[in-house]
Amino acid sequence: MKFAKQLIQFVILSIGLIFVVFSLPIASQYKESILSLLGIIAGAAVALSSTTFIANAMSGIMLRIMKPFRAGDYIESGNVFGRVTDIHILHTKVQSIDRDLVTFPNLKLVSNPLKTIRTSGTIISTRVSLGYDVPRQKIEKSLLLAAEKIGLENPFVHVLELGDFSVTYKVGGLLKDIESLITARSDFNKAVLDALHEAGVEIVSPNFMNQRILKEGTVFIPPKEPPKAEVPEKPQEKKPEEIIFDKAIEAEILGKIELVLSNLEGKEKDLKQQVSSVPEQNRKAELSGKLEFLKARKEKVKTEFEAIKKQMEETEETVEPEMRSRQLQSLNLKADHLDIRRKKLEKELKEIQEKQKP
Repeated sequence: MKFAKQLIQFVILSIGLIFVVFSLPIASQYKESILSLLGIIAGAAVALSSTTFIANAMSGIMLRIMKPFRAGDYIESGNVFGRVTDIHILHTKVQSIDRDLVTFPNLKLVSNPLKTIRTSGTIISTRVSLGYDVPRQKIEKSLLLAAEKIGLENPFVHVLELGDFSVTYKVGGLLKDIESLITARSDFNKAVLDALHEAGVEIVSPNFMNQRILKEGTVFIPPKEPPKAEVPEKPQEKKPEEIIFDKAIEAEILGKIELVLSNLEGKEKDLKQQVSSVPEQNRKAELSGKLEFLKARKEKVKTEFEAIKKQMEETEETVEPEMRSRQLQSLNLKADHLDIRRKKLEKELKEIQEKQKP
């Protein structure tokens, strides 16, 4: 809509400029010269910009064919890390960990290394340098306990470097819940810190140097705090990721709803044919009613989906994030129910077909 308005304004402005030139009180040959000059300037501008325009458009088509990521995915390109919010033919928008929207020309994403974090999980890890005087087995045990504490699967410990002053260890594991990636990385560092201090291990990363005169046996571990009466913590209303990547989460939910609607529309004809081939009339009428109900609910969800999408495009930041989040979550729930009903109907029809086989 915005692009169409801008294009109409540009056309009107161009026509108005031509009329102004023709209305000037000068000889016709000068008018032609002015129009020729304007044409040359416009042509040069188009020629210079068309190369980048076409390159970005071709890159956008390539991204749609390759599909290296989709809305809601974590990606990293250059020094920007965040979640995808919009994928257009000329550019892609990414919401960074500072909640800012970063616009990437598609040419940059195609021509530079791009890292996409898989939805099935990713490895998170951290490094720490520890002294040679601490047994390796003791360190590995503490580091593995830290990885298990935050729920990492298949934890591991690697010795990366035997330095002049310390040994560098790497500990990591598989994180399945990538929705909480930022929080999990922070919690992992906390868990490593706590596990080593509880085991009485000093962290000397990257190397240890202190000019103070200390007593023999002094260690650099925070003193244990006296036990306090447990006060129930107030649960957080939102995860940090939900605030940081709000736009990306909205785009991901919209993508899921659109996929559910697309799947149902693509299978409607096939489902109708399968229902019509059911021999038992009572059973056919029952399944036909379920299919009609499914189609009616789909149209209702589709109408709400298009209304919310249009509202998001037009109102931009004027709608309260909480209200928009509730609307999307409600619609996502309806789409999930719609998908479940479709799968149940497909299962019933498949069972009937299996019984009909000789």
